[in-house]
Amino acid sequence: MTSEFLNKRIVVTGASSGIGQACAIYYLNNGAKVALCGRDMETLKEIGKKYPGQATIIQMEICEDVAILDLKSTVVEILGGVDIFVNCAGVMFDGDVEKTFPQDFDYTVDVNLRAVFLIIKHFLSYFNGKNPSIINVSCLYGSKPQNNLTAYCMSKAGLEMLTKFAAAELASAGIRVNAVTACPVDTNFQKYVGVSDNEYERFKERVSKNIPLGRMASPDDVARAIVFLSSNRSSTITGHILKVDGGRSLTSSGWVPWRGSVNMNSRYEPDGIIPSLQINELYNSIYDKYIGSNKKEVEYPKTENDIEKLIDQSNWATRSSGAHDKVTASYKPMPSNDDYLQKFITKK
Repeated sequence: MTSEFLNKRIVVTGASSGIGQACAIYYLNNGAKVALCGRDMETLKEIGKKYPGQATIIQMEICEDVAILDLKSTVVEILGGVDIFVNCAGVMFDGDVEKTFPQDFDYTVDVNLRAVFLIIKHFLSYFNGKNPSIINVSCLYGSKPQNNLTAYCMSKAGLEMLTKFAAAELASAGIRVNAVTACPVDTNFQKYVGVSDNEYERFKERVSKNIPLGRMASPDDVARAIVFLSSNRSSTITGHILKVDGGRSLTSSGWVPWRGSVNMNSRYEPDGIIPSLQINELYNSIYDKYIGSNKKEVEYPKTENDIEKLIDQSNWATRSSGAHDKVTASYKPMPSNDDYLQKFITKK
């Protein structure tokens, strides 16, 4: 029996590991033409060797605007358009409201949310096949807060709202937009943020006890849900957030009493911090331990003039009234290249 994905044009971000890799391999095994996007070029090349003529390998930093425009050009030139787009790329940084650095917050939101927004925006006119579909990968923490993951939770919450907005707006064009909220999943994601093998095994054991089905999901479990949402079997489903969590969302939120990073330790802070430390002392002690000779004194404003001086010198701090002008002043207009790409479009 011929697969419905035969010769389908599919793009998968985060395809070098975990859920993204599982999705890409499923589609390739079913005859699709797949653009695999990620940062681990060696892994992507190994996959590509097994599927000559089907797999297109693209190395990219997804948080960069120009990289998304380059991705669009590459995909349209090689595939002639898109039928299915799976957004699996994601990052996570630890940090509560007090401790999260604005730069880390920006990067998390750029990768997990802003990049998906730009992908939908720039690829919109190139979904030219039958029953086109976009699937975003969210997380349980997009709807339930998890302590010490402020930026990650906010980015996933935004991704789920983007999914619903895009589904409503693109329905008239016949494009379906859905998401899977997958958590917890047994991937290398935790190890990428510094969790040791022993810590991860203890994490798996602890988390599994709070999952009604008694086990973490595998990347294949989530990939099967994504495949369903991209198939003809879900042709009238759009704007849906499908939970693939073994019933984890039916249990308690996982939030524990949290008194803020000034009064609590995490693996990014030295052991033995005295709770009464002032914020300057806290951050300088972190610099002492982790940066050493490159220590940079952290000074916090004490007066209104100090605050104004900080805002003037900062790349990101601003008053609310001037936020839009300050941010957009750094934007560099880039040609969309759409007129040139029109000749590569293949109608189905």
